[in-house]
Amino acid sequence: MSRKSTNTDKKLLVEGRKLLIKKGASNLSIREVSTAAKVNLGMFSYHFGNKDKFIKLILSEVYEDFFVDFELIEKEDNLATLESQLLSMAKFARDNRHLILVLLNDILNGEEAVRKFARLKMRKHFMILAKTIKDCQKNKILIEAPLPLILTQIAGSIGLSNLIPGLLKNLGVNKVFDLGVSAVSKKLMTDEAIKMRVDIVIKGLRRE
Repeated sequence: MSRKSTNTDKKLLVEGRKLLIKKGASNLSIREVSTAAKVNLGMFSYHFGNKDKFIKLILSEVYEDFFVDFELIEKEDNLATLESQLLSMAKFARDNRHLILVLLNDILNGEEAVRKFARLKMRKHFMILAKTIKDCQKNKILIEAPLPLILTQIAGSIGLSNLIPGLLKNLGVNKVFDLGVSAVSKKLMTDEAIKMRVDIVIKGLRRE
């Protein structure tokens, strides 16, 4: 039976999300979350049961906030729908880049709660995107290329590119092409830069 929502569980979720972004699931401590929220451990167990359920709930909230709008995207034609979907995905990746980076590390470290969430949930928007791509191909808008090839190209160009400044920072790289990493990040993360990346991807996929 689900627990009635209170201010206590909301405080735990807020603090848990902050710490998850900083530490990742592997290093997240229930005690640290409870201390940050000024809540005793017993109340954490009462509301969430265990760490895995807590992490799943945080990730579900983050993802569903994005997905509820993503699945409603429908424009005047297939290409316009594709562009809007890619913009939505790119902005989600940008706004949650710090969280995504630590979650990728959790997946590589075998953190089961994160791996299970990614396996069951994160593919939902890719399934919708895949249908839009197939519709574009059917209508002779995009090149006839294998769907996995197109999806990985899109993921790298508009998703993983948001993670590059964070990766460089973690590697101890301070400058790229005579620009500080912070300056590079600002140039990559603007709405204008995201729009340009989406335009480049679509141009590369369109039939001549």
